[in-house]
Amino acid sequence: KLRYGKNGTVLSGGFSEPSDASEDDLKLWLPPLEHTPKDLDVTTAKIILSHVGDQFCDLVEQEREAQSLHMGDDKTVSWKRVVQGVREMCDVCETTLFNIHWVCHKCGFVVCIDCYKAKKNGTLKAEETPPKDRDEFQWLLCANRQPHEQDKLMMTQIIAGSALWDVGQDLHRIRHEWNIPAYCGCGTCSLEDDCKKNPSSNGVCKQLMSAVSKCFSSDKEGSTLNGETARTGKRKKNPVNGVNSSSSDEVGGSYSSDSGGSPLSVLADVALNSSGKMEGGGKGAEEEDEKGDDFSTLRELLIRPTGGNSKKSSVEEVVTTVIAQTVAKKEEEQQLLHFCRRFPNSQAGRDALPVRVCTLAESSLLYPKVPHSWLCNGKLLVLHEPRNKNNLLVFQEQWKRGQPVLVTDVCKSLNMSLWHPDGFCRDFGDIRNDLVNCRTGNILPNQPMRKFWEGFENFSKRMKDDDGEYMLLKLKDWPPGDDFSDMLPSRFSDLMKVLPLPEYTHRDGVFNLAGRLPECFVRPDLGPKMYNAYGSALYPTKGTTNLHLDVSDAVNVMVYVGIPKDGKDEDHINEALKAIDDGACDSLTRKRVREKNAKPGALWHIYNARDADKIRDLLNKVAVERGEKLEPHHDPIHDQSWYLDQELRERLFREYAVEGYAIAQCLGEAVFIPAGAPHQVRNLHSCIKVAEDFVSPENIAHCFSLTNEFRQLSDTHTNHEDKLQIKNVIYHAVKDALVILRANSSSNLSKK
Repeated sequence: KLRYGKNGTVLSGGFSEPSDASEDDLKLWLPPLEHTPKDLDVTTAKIILSHVGDQFCDLVEQEREAQSLHMGDDKTVSWKRVVQGVREMCDVCETTLFNIHWVCHKCGFVVCIDCYKAKKNGTLKAEETPPKDRDEFQWLLCANRQPHEQDKLMMTQIIAGSALWDVGQDLHRIRHEWNIPAYCGCGTCSLEDDCKKNPSSNGVCKQLMSAVSKCFSSDKEGSTLNGETARTGKRKKNPVNGVNSSSSDEVGGSYSSDSGGSPLSVLADVALNSSGKMEGGGKGAEEEDEKGDDFSTLRELLIRPTGGNSKKSSVEEVVTTVIAQTVAKKEEEQQLLHFCRRFPNSQAGRDALPVRVCTLAESSLLYPKVPHSWLCNGKLLVLHEPRNKNNLLVFQEQWKRGQPVLVTDVCKSLNMSLWHPDGFCRDFGDIRNDLVNCRTGNILPNQPMRKFWEGFENFSKRMKDDDGEYMLLKLKDWPPGDDFSDMLPSRFSDLMKVLPLPEYTHRDGVFNLAGRLPECFVRPDLGPKMYNAYGSALYPTKGTTNLHLDVSDAVNVMVYVGIPKDGKDEDHINEALKAIDDGACDSLTRKRVREKNAKPGALWHIYNARDADKIRDLLNKVAVERGEKLEPHHDPIHDQSWYLDQELRERLFREYAVEGYAIAQCLGEAVFIPAGAPHQVRNLHSCIKVAEDFVSPENIAHCFSLTNEFRQLSDTHTNHEDKLQIKNVIYHAVKDALVILRANSSSNLSKK
């Protein structure tokens, strides 16, 4: 900042401090009641806070810890204003700076909380031969060519004033006022006093026991658990697998005692999830669901025979079962012998909901206005009308459980002439780009794209390798970066008008939290991105895209499927069908790809995010069995060096009980992939696919933990750089949601 000297000259006034923030500076960081976001309503705001609130609290706790990390004697905190269009990044790991960081006042070197902490705690491995401009810990040298000393760095914050702490307090107050569940445990919860008055028993809060007991006491008063009324003899439709078809106010965010997302129902879901295993051959919830029994998971759990025990012992059985599941889960995590997580996942937030298995008989009762079906033995939701406004409810029920979704008939409204390979060859054939031979992994640099597009459906025009074999080519990273809308404007607008679930997939969708960043921030590059590659069912061990996972959610649309015109069509089609049969697809999938108008293009294998470490353990085990040496900081998923063929998939199921979703993606279909879900793709024919990334409230916890995971990768990894700015996304999503709920709170409405 500047100051005036005695004679009126302008002098340096030192660095700005948080107290120097003006009212205009604070507007960026505080929820402004006078400017409520027009695209948000109360229901949406509650959904956002129910999923994102715990991550916000985790973020605040990290910032509190950062203050205690400071090693310098001078405890003064400097303040750096946000610069329009500039993304502040750590000079060590290239992660986006959110708030607290450290700066060298001489050269401007900047380091984030994680890098500062790692060096202080000695968890950074020193390199013997560091680059000339860096020390052994990869920290840039100062202007005098000397290493930076931590105790000489200046602690700096970006958020103006005390806005971060104020919003954190506001979040807890609003969540308590609106009965939005909080699992943060950060010490500022408004229910803290209640927890002290009701200490936990056997690790379970007595509030929980009380909640279960109330359900039984209500039965004595004339009402049963699921809302059945004794006086009328009638009963309401009950949720199946913990799913409700009730008002939108309960969708994903606001929870009643009947809600599939309430803490009590979540508890029952966890207990039921593996009850079949615990009871030694007893019928599980899935079998009973298939018979069409209309019971909620909680009711089913509580009405089970208990060997003559009283209702009180049934209540205790619920809690004991959940404790047993939690202990078993921890023991299971410790059994991984070939993979050890360097940094444990954040404990913030609730446990993941169990995978939902459903039948059409059940779901048709819940969602009669949504044309849909189920694949993968009832685990994969298939939506048949991409623009049906009622899709949102059933989609959210799957999405909050981290399960992928398939949408058909997306391309009915596309201008298909724009997506034909001849059109790309005509418009971009002379532009040079790198090609990748998927059979070998070799890169062919700076090739005219005409060579790729001309061979898309013609064997005779395809490039050959040194052995005279046709190459299995993939167009690498084109269009580059965020240039899609600039280079292909007509195709961009054509795509955006047909994307399903626009509330999530559009840049300004209410559930796409990336759109909540203020205009002064650099917007994350979320696409669209094109994936153009030849395909062949003749190479069962070669994936077009090897096993990997992404930090954000994505929707991938198949816009074109090409079969070579100069080959035998029947042979190619039969090989593709055989690949689907051998790819662990269920009987309904094998049947639908043989229908008259079906044109399968790619075979996907998607796994639940919670199974990622088990997959890593298997791949490390297999690598050792093959005599390979595991490198430090090596990660078999992030390295994208594996394709799970039939043998590996069978071992994964046999040794780890991990089974994914085998999905045959046909022309015009969109696959929704949750953040953090390991997945791989194998093109059976030549395919043009377009993907759009987004950041949903339901998967924000994965985005949060993966950002820290990716920052540990080497500079060569494509995911190394934190392009998502997830901490800023979380902050401003919570800030906007608080505006809506505060404006509609009972205290504010009474003042009007």
